[in-house]
Amino acid sequence: MARTGLEIRGEMKKIEQSFHIKAYSDMRQLLLSLYTFRENHLLFRQHLEAHNGIDLFLNSDIFKRKPLRWEYQPLEQKTYQPFLNFIASAKALIGHTRNIVENLYIGTDFHKEYKDKVGKELASVLIRVFIQDLRSYVLHNKFPFVSPQFKLQRVSSIGSPENLAVSTVRLTLSKQQLLRWDSWTKPSKHYLEAQNDQIPLDTLIDEYYSLIDNFYL
Repeated sequence: MARTGLEIRGEMKKIEQSFHIKAYSDMRQLLLSLYTFRENHLLFRQHLEAHNGIDLFLNSDIFKRKPLRWEYQPLEQKTYQPFLNFIASAKALIGHTRNIVENLYIGTDFHKEYKDKVGKELASVLIRVFIQDLRSYVLHNKFPFVSPQFKLQRVSSIGSPENLAVSTVRLTLSKQQLLRWDSWTKPSKHYLEAQNDQIPLDTLIDEYYSLIDNFYL
């Protein structure tokens, strides 16, 4: 006897709600979240490297005068977009992973293994907490000030100041400006207090990226 459309829809709904289909769908979403995180790190890294040499820095459009007053700080404008994308995707990846594990695997051996892995590899790492809090800083306070840090290198053996030249440029965050915010968690504040006055953005995002990427290997 042929089944009715209602019966077929009922069977399809059972299939859609099965564990394996849910797991497949959630894993696709997790891979998308991981891909987005990796791509945002790559794009942010490319932006930072584009200003890492003095010639590139001085010849970039950050020094070109703009007709509108709000365009007088193109360095910050060009940096904040990849900066926000990176920290937002970092937070999203953590949340997506936790939701999938809690929804599908709670009470299983895999759930216990996941919790143990988080405890061993992530829980006590200060930069993990700092990046998550940095997202809150941006969303609920303001963008942090981004400034170039110039490294001087002597171009001859003579000790005259005229023989010093700028060799590299790195974009940095100001430790003291960040510390003025009173909503840092204790781990994030400990992380900040241990940093130099200028925190290089490339070092910051690479350290966090390495931590998270190794966790998902």
